[in-house]
Amino acid sequence: MNKLKCVFLLMLFMSLVSCTAQLAPTVETVSPSSVEIEKKEPQVIEATIIAVGDIIFHLPQVKEARTEFGYDFGLSFEKIKPYISSADVAIGNLETTVNEKKALSGFPRFNSPPEVLTGIRSTGFDVMVTANNHSMDTGVEGAENTAALIKRNNMIPLGVGEENKSTVIDVKGIKLGILAYTTSINGLRAPKGFVSMADEEQIKKDIEVLRDKSDFIIVYVHAGVEYNRNVEAETARLFRSIADMGADSVLGSHPHVARKSELYNTRGKQVLINYSMGNFISNQNDKYTDIGTMTKLIIRKQGDITSLGEFEIMPTYRLRFTDTDGKTKRRIILTSEIDSYSHISEVQKMYIREVSGEVIKLLSEEEKAAFNVQ
Repeated sequence: MNKLKCVFLLMLFMSLVSCTAQLAPTVETVSPSSVEIEKKEPQVIEATIIAVGDIIFHLPQVKEARTEFGYDFGLSFEKIKPYISSADVAIGNLETTVNEKKALSGFPRFNSPPEVLTGIRSTGFDVMVTANNHSMDTGVEGAENTAALIKRNNMIPLGVGEENKSTVIDVKGIKLGILAYTTSINGLRAPKGFVSMADEEQIKKDIEVLRDKSDFIIVYVHAGVEYNRNVEAETARLFRSIADMGADSVLGSHPHVARKSELYNTRGKQVLINYSMGNFISNQNDKYTDIGTMTKLIIRKQGDITSLGEFEIMPTYRLRFTDTDGKTKRRIILTSEIDSYSHISEVQKMYIREVSGEVIKLLSEEEKAAFNVQ
């Protein structure tokens, strides 16, 4: 009997081993060298920046904006709003103060109603540069109040006040650093360090500090001779020096007329320098003061590398006309759209097209040689 049990157990064991062998999965050993590893490139991030020049409100503009309930400045910007609001960051140079304790005034010391900032913000602007020759038009009180109201309108003031010397904005993962400086405050007094003056030693320090926090740095510079469409040697030297210091784009304001730009080679890259974007809006009547430019920058970041991908100089025209209600109105429009407006004569259109064609061109080698900057 014991012998039969042993035989039975032996047969059962062999049956189980056979089943296990049949159920065991087949494992194929693959050498890592035979597997093709797909390497993915870092994602490309893009940010669109639009920068404009001088935003000025003379008293005729303030009078025009008067309504039954206050002021409405949005109408002046309504045609250009789609372009400004489409940018990830829009920057402008505000050449007025907003001091509610003083009377409204135009040139030579500007003071505008608070609604100018409401109109600017509703257009889509994000940053207001206040470092310019009109920074101190209504004193420290006016400068501080202007900055406070800019912030209240969900914009960033830049260039005046200890807390407003620089800014870094995270745009889709691109850290955009912005600085602003002026060469003049029209001889008015300001506490030391209150206004960001175009002192090259200080600019270099500021860029070095911002470099560690930023992927791309834009520097606004309020400089140059008013109404001069040509680039002065000293202006070219200053702007290029700032590019050498580490700025990735240098944008000019103050001359009130648009100037040509250049792609300046430095630090192994091309830096876009716009020597003057001209007026964005004003009541100035001199020739060329009614044509400005918007500078559009496409900034690209891939991995740890950020660069200027594309740029476009977009000429604008300050259209002024008498409306059906008999009132003078102003609109900022792209010069490419002038044929849509019956208010503009054929003679004026010829002038607009000529100047627009000039300002979208980069400086030629002959023009750069003329201001003798190597």
